[in-house]
Amino acid sequence: MLLAHFIFAAVFSLSNYSYAESVAHTERYELARTFVEELVGMHQAEVLMNRDLKAIPQNSDRTQATMIAIVRNGTRTRMRLNVTIRLLQQIEPVDKNFESLISYLITMYGRKEQLYAEMVDAGKTMLAGEKPGVDYGVLVGRMPEVRAQLEFVDESIFKAVPMLGMLMVSDKPDSKGHLSHFAITRKEAQEIISMIQTGFGKSLDVKEQNWTTSSASILRTYLRDKGFKYSDDPWQ
Repeated sequence: MLLAHFIFAAVFSLSNYSYAESVAHTERYELARTFVEELVGMHQAEVLMNRDLKAIPQNSDRTQATMIAIVRNGTRTRMRLNVTIRLLQQIEPVDKNFESLISYLITMYGRKEQLYAEMVDAGKTMLAGEKPGVDYGVLVGRMPEVRAQLEFVDESIFKAVPMLGMLMVSDKPDSKGHLSHFAITRKEAQEIISMIQTGFGKSLDVKEQNWTTSSASILRTYLRDKGFKYSDDPWQ
């Protein structure tokens, strides 16, 4: 009877560990994928914005066309950021560090959404034409400040990439007691790397990168070049 109880307890413990390991694997993958999707989305939004600005004819009302581009691209960005925040909120934290990073990213993305909302509102006000009580000089002067704050947020996100890279490493030691494997499979890692390379293209090879591209470059380096094995590689 005592032996049966011991066997049951051992099996139950192993099954719980296996389940916890499976959850940790899934949540780490979802976090990395969601993070990269947002990076790619932001990069593409920047490309579209620059394309819209370059397409404005020289002999047209450039101020109005610029405001239209700001409203259109800013609205798209706000919608995407809100989706990203909801996806992060659905991820189950596997430990305190994981929970802290998710909370941090939600805060950063929320701040970005607020700043883009301010830009969109300013653009709409400018497009509506002159109205009494509106200081258009203040609106125009505020735009560079908003851009500077967005750059600061992007830099803050960049500084969180090393933590994300470390969280991709499995807590399960190999036969030598080393943490040598990622918690995600080789296929999953290659999928994320492919998303980065497809989404950013040649901008990954540019020496002077903005914070968004630099974040993608650093994460690609962690997943591809740091020498870690993947969860489906031999655990030796």
